[in-house]
Amino acid sequence: MSGGHLSKDFFELIKSIGECKSKQEEDKILAAEVATLRQRFTEQLSPKKMKEAVVRMMYAEMLGHNADFGHIHAVNMSQQTNLIAKRVG
Repeated sequence: MSGGHLSKDFFELIKSIGECKSKQEEDKILAAEVATLRQRFTEQLSPKKMKEAVVRMMYAEMLGHNADFGHIHAVNMSQQTNLIAKRVG
């Protein structure tokens, strides 16, 4: 996925995780991100913001954090007519 589809804030998250000196520091950042995502998924999001939230959720999952509350949103995105949204879902 090219960088033009994601926000600067997402790249800052990746950068901050990459610069962590310990696993505990990484876990602290990701725990805060998962809490933010849990809150964000309860709101009504535009398709662009929903795509970003699902990508962030998948990133947290790849790094070993539980974000199963967002799986249904990924499934819903896979049923969109927009091809980019389908790819994310």
